[in-house]
Amino acid sequence: MSGRPLTPVVLGHNAFFGVNHLSGRAGRDRARAFHGPEPIVDFIHHAQRHGVRGLMLSTHPRSRAVCDHLRCDRRITDGLRVYPLLPYAQKYVLRANEVGLMRAATETLRLSPLSERIKLGRDALRLLLRRDTLEALRGLIRVELGAFRRLDTHAVFLHDAFTDLVLALDAPGAYEVYADCLRRQLRVEVGLATKNLPFLLARMSRWGVPVPHILTHVNSAGFQMHPDRDSCVAALRSVDLSVMAMGTLASGHIAPETAFTFHRGLPAIKSVCVGISRLEHLKPTIDALHVAGRLG
Repeated sequence: MSGRPLTPVVLGHNAFFGVNHLSGRAGRDRARAFHGPEPIVDFIHHAQRHGVRGLMLSTHPRSRAVCDHLRCDRRITDGLRVYPLLPYAQKYVLRANEVGLMRAATETLRLSPLSERIKLGRDALRLLLRRDTLEALRGLIRVELGAFRRLDTHAVFLHDAFTDLVLALDAPGAYEVYADCLRRQLRVEVGLATKNLPFLLARMSRWGVPVPHILTHVNSAGFQMHPDRDSCVAALRSVDLSVMAMGTLASGHIAPETAFTFHRGLPAIKSVCVGISRLEHLKPTIDALHVAGRLG
């Protein structure tokens, strides 16, 4: 089992950035409600007042402004653990389709603040130009996480689109570079997001590496649980895993008062990442977490 225990309840970020896996219109509506960093930070403060001590935040372009506000607000940062999810996949996918993956990565480095670019950009750009892709990952990871400096960053999770690609390609070298960069250079714990927990565990075993913290979907509907719900549930019965369950409400398909009871008897689940998009939903969701024993 990986390092320090995960924060029991973590506030998800999807609503802040207009992500809803069941309804694009609903996602856009919530994005308008969270039109800038101030309403996002205010919502995080409300969640903290109800006992939520963790925050999942992707490396979305708007995250930097949110982090800037968090650093200036001690009422929030005291006791708040942040769990970055990197990279913001849509940014790379869309730009890579337009100009190619290497140029998309190069642009990310060039768009970093000057101080970070001086420190990281020269070596990383040289590596990219030489097509030394695995080593260039180190620079890209450090640039992506630059927004989170001086925040209590416990563990960093690699986006499931990239995790599952590395697993499918059977590329332990890419994973080793990622894990080494987090542990040795940034001194944070390693996390992997995945939509196929059994396959991830099989690959980790084959590569002979310790299983890090895992972020994966867990819900009674089997929503985004691959290859199927029963296989994932069987894996979650292991006491030797450290899993943060996401998608627990299946994008609002499952009511909070019934969703969290599904986790009982699954000792691998050490934490729940739950997306809450409206203030009026905050208390019922937190109450349901209390009943399920997720909050003391």
